[in-house]
Amino acid sequence: MIIDPIVVFSTAAAIILLGFAANQFFKRTGVPAFLFLIFAGVLLGPIFNIISSNLLIPLLATFAEFTLMMVLFYGGITINLKKLLKGGGRIMVEVMLYVFISIALIAAFGNYAFGWGWSQSLIFASIIGGETTAAVVVPLTQGLKLREPTRIFLVLESTLNSVFLVMLFITFVSLYQNGGASISAAVTAVLSNFSIGIVAGIALSIIWVLTLNYVKRQKYTYVLTLSFILLTYVASSVVGGSGLLAVLIFGIFLGNNGFIGGLLKRRITMRQLEHRLEDFYEEVSFLFETFFFVLLGLVFSITLNNLIFGLVAGGILTLILLAVRTFSVSISTFKSEIRKDRKIIISLCAMGTTPATLAFLALSDKIPLANSFLQLTTYIIIFTNIVASIGAYFYFRNSKARSPSTRVV
Repeated sequence: MIIDPIVVFSTAAAIILLGFAANQFFKRTGVPAFLFLIFAGVLLGPIFNIISSNLLIPLLATFAEFTLMMVLFYGGITINLKKLLKGGGRIMVEVMLYVFISIALIAAFGNYAFGWGWSQSLIFASIIGGETTAAVVVPLTQGLKLREPTRIFLVLESTLNSVFLVMLFITFVSLYQNGGASISAAVTAVLSNFSIGIVAGIALSIIWVLTLNYVKRQKYTYVLTLSFILLTYVASSVVGGSGLLAVLIFGIFLGNNGFIGGLLKRRITMRQLEHRLEDFYEEVSFLFETFFFVLLGLVFSITLNNLIFGLVAGGILTLILLAVRTFSVSISTFKSEIRKDRKIIISLCAMGTTPATLAFLALSDKIPLANSFLQLTTYIIIFTNIVASIGAYFYFRNSKARSPSTRVV
């Protein structure tokens, strides 16, 4: 089938314009841009059939993998190790409770309510179990002018829980694919995959930090860094490691290059370049996320049965996530200065890129029931973003009542 380039380019231009407009609307209202992008995909695909999802399915795995690579790298370079170590205890408690309890309850729900096998239930649970997306959380924490400790808590949580989900998803998929082997052999394979990924990420990040410190005044360092991100992924994967984990570690060490300088007793000064890299990869992530959520809408099914199933099951699963989040936030903020902000922390539960990407990867890996995973994940992304929007609205209204000069910018 020949696709008219005019249609392709005009559609791409419209999607980018929509993404930008939706992002501006989000900054002023707190309504996440994801909702508009998913709806645009539904209009382009299932409703008006302008773009056939069948043409895009062969590209899903590669596109999803690259999108997640960019998200993890950008999340890595924005992690401040000093702040993480300072407030990391409570954040880790929150992430561990929210992720692991959510996965346990959702897996049990999938097994007993839907009759799914435990392997499929755990894979699905690791897709949606306890994620919050930095793409929504970070701008909201800035726009709502939350106190610095609360903002750091939410930002670091949104990065770490995504990392946990990716690692657990890889683990459960590996265990499923190695079902014929013993549990111990499968676990050993997973641990080997992780350890190789960590070592590859550390080694290549050190090489690149030293190289980048030398060529930091040259042009095209952003593109050169992108090539090294891809090389890190490929090198780790070729030697049997986790490419995604290697990219994350690469991003963390690059973002904390002063730490490497201290270890090697070398003077590394590239603060200005570091900020420019963050800005560049933030825009790259925005571009891919924009197309990604339109793509999610393109493969969305709106038949009556799927609609009823999605609304009911998605609603129940969202309530489970909210209940677990309420518990985990209450425990992790106990006797802390951010406890007074626990209501807004609980409400900022918006999911985004990571669950959607993992759902696509499950589909490309031909995991049984993966299509149901994708449909349910889409509903839960929508529901949790609505909850975050409502929570942000009431917090903004209450803070405006206390201080008339406060406004979302």
